[in-house]
Amino acid sequence: MESGNHLGIYWQTDRATVVCLAPPGRDRKLLDCFWVSADGESQNKAQTLADRIVETCRQRKLKFSEVGVALDCAGFMQHTVHSEFSDPKRIAATIRFDTEEALATDISDMAVAFRITSSGPDGAHTDVFTAQRAVLSDLILSLQSHGIDPVTVDPDVCCLARYLLAYARTPPAPEQSTLHAVLSDGRGYLVVVPEGREASILRTFLIGAGQERTALLAREALVTTALAEPARPVRHVNVFDEAGAVAAGSLGTRTGLNVSACDLAALAGPRPQGAAELPGAVGLALACGAALGLTEKANSVNLRNDHMPFLGRKRKMQNAIRFLSLSMTVLLLAAGVYFHSQLIRVNKQRESLHDKLETDYLAVMHGEKRLPAPMKKAVANLANAVRRLQAEKQGTDTNQETVSAKLMLVLQGLNSCIGRTNLNLSSVTITDKSIVIVGDTPSRQNTQDAVKAIREIMKKAGIEVGPETQRTEGDRDAFTITAERAKPVKGR
Repeated sequence: MESGNHLGIYWQTDRATVVCLAPPGRDRKLLDCFWVSADGESQNKAQTLADRIVETCRQRKLKFSEVGVALDCAGFMQHTVHSEFSDPKRIAATIRFDTEEALATDISDMAVAFRITSSGPDGAHTDVFTAQRAVLSDLILSLQSHGIDPVTVDPDVCCLARYLLAYARTPPAPEQSTLHAVLSDGRGYLVVVPEGREASILRTFLIGAGQERTALLAREALVTTALAEPARPVRHVNVFDEAGAVAAGSLGTRTGLNVSACDLAALAGPRPQGAAELPGAVGLALACGAALGLTEKANSVNLRNDHMPFLGRKRKMQNAIRFLSLSMTVLLLAAGVYFHSQLIRVNKQRESLHDKLETDYLAVMHGEKRLPAPMKKAVANLANAVRRLQAEKQGTDTNQETVSAKLMLVLQGLNSCIGRTNLNLSSVTITDKSIVIVGDTPSRQNTQDAVKAIREIMKKAGIEVGPETQRTEGDRDAFTITAERAKPVKGR
């Protein structure tokens, strides 16, 4: 079904008029219209009408999104009921009790809809429409059997008022009202429309086959004009008689009002292309009014609000949300199980790595009894050990214990030759890259013996010694020995 187009149905006992309107806009174009009949069917006429409506729509390839129904006045009753409240919500909550009290009858098997005609400090006056639930059930279930769920089921006179407000043009008269009188073959409708306002008075009546239509309309029109507000009296009457039996001049003489004829069917616009025969003008207007009500649900006098309330998109949305919620729940549960299994697997790997690393760590880090709790600290300790080993291998070890050991070896060797060579040490400088020894002896021979001894001592400490310098300072022979770089001796 195409989104936007609206289908309106005027539903009678054995006949239905159907129109299809374009999406709401400035012109509300009439796309197609037809009528079907259930003549010859003695039982289940509602299902027959629904079957023929759907079949004709299929033949004409009509596409629509929503459906509104105008219920024939033979299927409902109209009453005037006073409510103690003026708030629409409070009226809706109590209207059934007020109606039951006013009618003095049980209305449990009836659907009730209302509209407010006037309100004041003492409450509100309402038009109450009641319809048998069985009639509404037959109508709705027959259409639903074909996948068509009507959004609204309005009284036909309300649909006519909506049609007239949308299409009829009344002369500008702020202090006056216009009476629209519409007669079909067996029904009459009276709608009073004040200028620029919603219809204030709605009335229907039946027309017998032998009644004189002009006299009947004159009588009903006078009763209706008497009900109009004194501030906005009725001065003009627009008349349409489908049978063509009402004389405008005679009606004006009898009522004393300005009477003019109108073409009810022409108000909706030109005939749709492909429509061989238009339905009756009154049925067309009522069906159009039902379709127009789909854009004015808030102001609709909808009997479905009280019987088999329409859920439509709301139900689809609820089902979609329910399905989405279930899907998201299953998805989240699956995601939780997956990530939890991944976490268990990672924890197992972590525990196995922890046990393996603890064994290796304790073997390397002497004196440690257990692996540190923060793994970063253990990694840092291992990194320091690796760096220390690399420094020792490359001869750039700056570990304080290794330097101290070498210094002890050098000093022990020097002490052994001090007495023999009369060696006087001025300074011994040890850095991470070199060792510098400055001293003097009484003679050149003693200096050479001291230097030789120092070289042997350095060699034992794993240090290669560079060339020395010798010089005479006063009566003593001075020397300077420099180990340019320290590296381990091969084979050690």
